[in-house]
Amino acid sequence: MLAKSHVAVFVLAATSCLLAQSGPPPIPVELRARFGFDGPLVVKVGDGLSNLQIADVDGDGQVEAIAIDSRRARLVAVRVKGKDTTLQSLPTNGQTAGYALADVHGDGKPDLLLVDSRGRLTVRHPGAEPTSPPIDLGLGGRGVALLTGDLDGDQKADLVAVTRGSMRWVTKVGTTPQLSPVEPMEENAHSLHVADVDGDQKLDLIAVVPGSNMGLRLRSGDGAGGFGPWRIFSIDELRDVFPARTADGKAALGTIAGPTRRVSLQQVVPSDDAQALDWWAVGENATGKTLPWALGDIDHDGDEDLLMARPDRAQLLIYEWRGDTFVLRTLPTLAGVASLAIGDVDKDGKNDLVVVSPEEDALAWVPGSGSLEQFPQQLACVEKPIAATIDAQGGVLVLGRNDKREAHLHRCAPGQEPVKVAELGRLPADPARLLLSDVGDAAGMEVAFVVPGEGLRTITLAGEVKKSGKATEVAGFTKKLDDGAVALCQHGDQRALLAVRERFVRSFRVDDKGQLRVLAQDNGPEGTTELTLAADFEGGRFYFDKKSNKLIRTTATAAPLTVEVPAFDYSYLLAHRGAALFLGSRGMLRVPFTRGAALRTLTSHEPPIERTHYWAGHSGDFDHDGIADLAVIDRHLPGVQILAGGKDGLQRALAIPVFEAPPSDQPDNEPRDMATGDLDGDGRLDFVLIAHDRILIYLQES
Repeated sequence: MLAKSHVAVFVLAATSCLLAQSGPPPIPVELRARFGFDGPLVVKVGDGLSNLQIADVDGDGQVEAIAIDSRRARLVAVRVKGKDTTLQSLPTNGQTAGYALADVHGDGKPDLLLVDSRGRLTVRHPGAEPTSPPIDLGLGGRGVALLTGDLDGDQKADLVAVTRGSMRWVTKVGTTPQLSPVEPMEENAHSLHVADVDGDQKLDLIAVVPGSNMGLRLRSGDGAGGFGPWRIFSIDELRDVFPARTADGKAALGTIAGPTRRVSLQQVVPSDDAQALDWWAVGENATGKTLPWALGDIDHDGDEDLLMARPDRAQLLIYEWRGDTFVLRTLPTLAGVASLAIGDVDKDGKNDLVVVSPEEDALAWVPGSGSLEQFPQQLACVEKPIAATIDAQGGVLVLGRNDKREAHLHRCAPGQEPVKVAELGRLPADPARLLLSDVGDAAGMEVAFVVPGEGLRTITLAGEVKKSGKATEVAGFTKKLDDGAVALCQHGDQRALLAVRERFVRSFRVDDKGQLRVLAQDNGPEGTTELTLAADFEGGRFYFDKKSNKLIRTTATAAPLTVEVPAFDYSYLLAHRGAALFLGSRGMLRVPFTRGAALRTLTSHEPPIERTHYWAGHSGDFDHDGIADLAVIDRHLPGVQILAGGKDGLQRALAIPVFEAPPSDQPDNEPRDMATGDLDGDGRLDFVLIAHDRILIYLQES
């Protein structure tokens, strides 16, 4: 039943909009007269209704309204014949975690795709038993959203399955299912759709991730059954996104955004000015820190790949560079990995992988001469290993410590016993990385690392055991640096260290007495206020201004170029093939500084009053004139506003309260779901709502 404050009197009268809210501008009579709906047809089902969809359940060519009736662990389908409705129960044999209806066999008959409470997908004709074994989606069994469409061009429906924090897609669902790897994504993503949004006849994936001015996510489909990386677009306070059409029928996006909840039609277009922002999320990260990483050519194809470790899952994330993007795959590895390194350990000309796990007290490697899929082989190590790097002369330099936190550097190699090369004294905290390069004036290589809370330490390696301690920590600008604020750089024909402070970036080397000698300083591009990260690339430098979330690229031959990036908590900034690569606790962002895609706003509609609470929309021809309009839920009305499309842009044409409610400054939570389709078979688009315990059907007038 409806709450007492909501009188269950359902009305359909355009003029009643003025009763539900005061102050909106009047709708022109000639515009209002173009739209009309009969109803609503009210079907009371019960509390717990959700996941409203429109689909043809029985294959008779006419669609029905379907929803999950969670209290009865079933699906319900509402059929319309004239002004009458019938309710059919679709059994699910238990708890329903997600469903979709689509033709996965290509035989013109609808199939019911159903996920059970154990995360298993079954395919069946509605009302029949499954004809093939269930598919384990590997996503868990709670709240799985199923999006369908032909991803690979075989004229059969494929599937994208999304749950909290992860997703995957499945092609050839009706024959020999092909499952993509499970990929992480933001846990709070919503408004997910599969549609061709850029007009290339390939289905794309769109979503909203709230909490940033860059909340729109788009993955372009490749037409062969997969997607590219997530691409990020900037829209302030994005609430909802949905597929739409322009007045001339071209693909577009509908968005509800901004402090006023403005409704806009936008197109994705190529742009010479826009910078592509490619994003790879790491999903749930219990550590809250940037995952251990290494950059290098691990697949021996001549370009740099990125590796990250999931300490909590004993997994290795391998982002292989293929063509013009990273492609992710995962492999098992040691648990509790704290450090990764890529280089030639055995001097056979191929890069190897070194893995350090303090949790397992293990230092291990994967030889490049074999498959990267082989499990890491342990190397002899005398202390708890913390971080490692690969010596240019062969072998592994590992920083280890004992239970008293007294630390040492050892050189380790396959088949050999560890050799101590330096005493480092007591370390109050564990470093994340070791940097190894000739950045000093004395003979030998230098090892540099950041001790959290203290700062940078360096030591020159020589033929005999070198004692270190805090002797080299003499420059104030190297104290209390974050690990990501220190990097290697090139100064003329010499290698040097680079340190980033809030007000400056310095390049420096270590002199023959162990003192730090500043080679150069700059204060960042004009207008920067809070420098936190920097990285050199061939011919220039990247700077990151954390306060303004701006990435600035400078070169000797061109004016600085500034790109706004999402307000994520980045720990590292790297150069990769001329692009800027950000690493943070939430994932990886790549800014390639190449021709990208941009959003072009075609038309917008401002809400009629300040308290209007638009939150979800659908595109469709609601007056049967061949031009797409919009229907948006207004929770303050509470009801639906129809926005007419046309050459004059979006205009408010009809306000349809679903029930009467007393005046309030707070938006109502009903109606809470909407879907569109031709339910009565007259060739005109209708819409359906879920409000409280009922399904409401509004039929477009003939």
